[in-house]
Amino acid sequence: MGFFKSLFGLGGGKRRKSTRKAKRVTGSGFVPSDVGGSAASIVLADIGGAGGDKITEHLERIFSAITDVAVYRRNQVIKLNPKAPLFNALQEAAREGATWLSEDQADLIVWGGTVDLGTAVELRFLPVGAAEGTASTFGPLDHLTLPIPLPRDLDKLILVSAMGSLLPVHRGARKKLASVLESEMKSLEKVWDLPPHLEPPHLASCLTCYGNVCMSLWRVGAKKHLDKGLKAYQQAVTAVTKQDDVLLWALAQNHFASGLQAKATQDQDPDALAAAAAAYREVADALGRDNYPNEYALALISMAMVLYKIGNKETTATRLKESAQAFDDALSAFDVELNPGRWAEAMNGYGTVLLSLAERMQGPQLAEKAVDAFRQALDVRKKELVPLLWAQTANNLGTACYALAKRQPSKDLLDDAEKYFSGASEIYRQAGNQKRVIVIEKNLQRVKQMARSA
Repeated sequence: MGFFKSLFGLGGGKRRKSTRKAKRVTGSGFVPSDVGGSAASIVLADIGGAGGDKITEHLERIFSAITDVAVYRRNQVIKLNPKAPLFNALQEAAREGATWLSEDQADLIVWGGTVDLGTAVELRFLPVGAAEGTASTFGPLDHLTLPIPLPRDLDKLILVSAMGSLLPVHRGARKKLASVLESEMKSLEKVWDLPPHLEPPHLASCLTCYGNVCMSLWRVGAKKHLDKGLKAYQQAVTAVTKQDDVLLWALAQNHFASGLQAKATQDQDPDALAAAAAAYREVADALGRDNYPNEYALALISMAMVLYKIGNKETTATRLKESAQAFDDALSAFDVELNPGRWAEAMNGYGTVLLSLAERMQGPQLAEKAVDAFRQALDVRKKELVPLLWAQTANNLGTACYALAKRQPSKDLLDDAEKYFSGASEIYRQAGNQKRVIVIEKNLQRVKQMARSA
């Protein structure tokens, strides 16, 4: 979830000693990374800009308040390229951070820099997998902006934001990490009964991060945090206007829309799903294709997927057509070179919508477009690099080839359907997903039967 749905992964495995550029901080609650039983490990980068040293030292003291988390002090700064567009610069920073995480065998980097002539600091949270596009509640644009000097009553917010960014996708001691996080959140809840006096952009940033942490806890089973997250996002949306900071407003609104999707799933609430689609449309309209083409496209992609969910439950094809159009508009604006993984995910979604439309309408045209969409997605989703994603799209392509062959008989289409079904079945079998294998094998038998009858 989150504006760019792009984050994190694991930890786990044996920790190796830190590099010479990093130092382990022990005492006062810091646990060295090679101590067994740690819930997670964090690399703390030096905060860049004027006054960054003092802020880094303050962050050390904040993280020292919690045990069960191992911390490295990296003694280096991650800098944003001022000459690159923001998203490009964040992608570059993510790649640099990913290298650090690999070197230190850690789970998360906390990094950032001072802004606004040293009167505020932006903190960002980069878990393992961010550079590869692994999804979590915190995305690349998410940041915690606080005034300098840092308000002491928001120290906990810094702490839980770091932990919450990692929690949903952590492959280590997730239950342990969730338990620690819930404990820390209890003391922080009192702060929001009477929110601190902050400048609107700072307040919106804090509320959005707090909402993200709530959603992280919801994703691992703490259902009571869903409404708290939605409330925080709503407050963030009203704290800053589109005219003052359109990206910050859009970020909060996008998270709110994601939260509405969660509510629709949890409460079986179709109205929440419709509200999510409307919220994503508002984000896309506010950003605009000309000013923020990739961000605009991502909002449309999110909206398209919601419309697909709604359309699949309706008897008419109206919502499915709207979904297909939104995908078409988004993909025409999206830069595949900037985020190929996200582009392939969108292309796979587009093919899925086209295939659903093909099932409701006569003629081969929509099935042909679905086949083409899935083939394009496979150009990025390589079997040797992302086998499960390849299997997902290969299975879809097999289905599309079979659907088109029923409308437009072709030995080549049946051969392709058999090839992709067989390949997907093999991958899912290796992954232990027997239920998926059974479904695919049934479809494979139908293809073989049709080929024999041809």
